[in-house]
Amino acid sequence: MHPEYLKGFLMTALGVLILSFDALLIRLIEVHSFSLLFWRGLLMALMVALWCRYRNPQQPLFSTDWPFIRSVVLFTISSILFVSAINQTSVANVLVIISAQPLFAALIARLFIGEKSAAVTWISIVISMLAIIWVMKDSWSSPHLIGDLMALCCAVALSAKFVNDRAVSHRDMTPALISAGLLISLTGLIYGSPGELTGNDWGWMLLLCVVVIPIAFVLITLGPTRISAAEVGMLMLLETACGPLLVWIFLSEAPGTAALQGGAVVITTLLLHGLIQWRRAKNVRSLKT
Repeated sequence: MHPEYLKGFLMTALGVLILSFDALLIRLIEVHSFSLLFWRGLLMALMVALWCRYRNPQQPLFSTDWPFIRSVVLFTISSILFVSAINQTSVANVLVIISAQPLFAALIARLFIGEKSAAVTWISIVISMLAIIWVMKDSWSSPHLIGDLMALCCAVALSAKFVNDRAVSHRDMTPALISAGLLISLTGLIYGSPGELTGNDWGWMLLLCVVVIPIAFVLITLGPTRISAAEVGMLMLLETACGPLLVWIFLSEAPGTAALQGGAVVITTLLLHGLIQWRRAKNVRSLKT
């Protein structure tokens, strides 16, 4: 196995595993969602700014062009919806719904930038959407429906951000996370009460925003440069599997039957889709050589 490939695979897998603690820590911080978002956005902006300055001191941290602004706004929306959804419905529901994000991205890319996808991608989208509807079926007549819909909108916003960033793939859009973090923090300041954190909340918040998110972000940024996009998509499914498991172990929140069934369908679909795409890309490379 090529050393660089192995390094990329392990870095990405470790980054996703660390990110799996995100939902658990959000649940452990017992404050209003917007109070949490203030510190999450502020500390994320600080850590990403330090990383950008370390990695490329000459890179500008802010911009005013439309791709940059869209990236900022879409990531801000997805972050607010993610934290709010975690506190409105089950972690399993949120992560299963968001796991279909790569397929939403294929649909958005087709509609807005004319990027064509293989037939297997469209089949996977239909299957995944049916599975997500199944996951949400127990929420139609309960307060959890709002959280499920937030998770769905979060997946769409995150997908749109990735499509936007891919459309300007010649640029490093990492600095957009700084502006997004500041915007998230401003939203939390307006609608929340950042000073309400007490006791253990501060410890969990620092662990989440100074350790978990920055380390996971750096690893997931560096790792995928050494492995294929299909493999990245498959590794990202680790969060869908590990996130609810951690919440189950530490908070005794067992995933619902529909979440387990729908999640199994979505994960299987994405794994098969990634495997087919990886083999297809491998065959194309073989023909070229």
